[in-house]
Amino acid sequence: MTLEQYNSPQFSLVDNTTGEIINQFYQGDKLNITRKNQDEYVNNYILNFNQNETFIKVYDKAVPLLEKNLSAAEFKFAICLSNHVSYRDCIIRETSNSNSRILNIKDIAEMHECKYDYARKMMAILKQKGVIGKHETGSILPNYKERYGTVYTVNPFIYFRGAALFTPIHNFYINSGWYELLTKDNEKKK
Repeated sequence: MTLEQYNSPQFSLVDNTTGEIINQFYQGDKLNITRKNQDEYVNNYILNFNQNETFIKVYDKAVPLLEKNLSAAEFKFAICLSNHVSYRDCIIRETSNSNSRILNIKDIAEMHECKYDYARKMMAILKQKGVIGKHETGSILPNYKERYGTVYTVNPFIYFRGAALFTPIHNFYINSGWYELLTKDNEKKK
């Protein structure tokens, strides 16, 4: 393509009623078509609301099941853990960043201002009920050179952060009972 061709309009937008050229488009231009219903949508919704804030998926169907299967204290503790779920691997960390420090029970107790024994008891109950999992070094984290000891993860069928799930986490929780509870609930509604 010559410079003259590149600087010449490739397309023209013409008004149907007057025949007047409304706009011209050149090589490399991008066209964004906005229709009336799109304008209405933009006028009625705040787009990209809180786009710089991190969030966690808590599945609608999981919340009533958590309420039904956990005591109020267990439910509260499980929800408090959601702040610490890291992307893709569901490991309980200081922040959602998958490079942040992995938390132990003592860390969790301090961060949520509760006694260590209480946090230990809650973690044991949540583990027993399949809400969280406990993993020893190497059983969930491949290729980690640093020794972590015990690592806790949350059940991605209850809550999750991100869109891609680490396969060993999926495989660990697939038989936790939560997948069955959630799909059984779906089948009842059909």
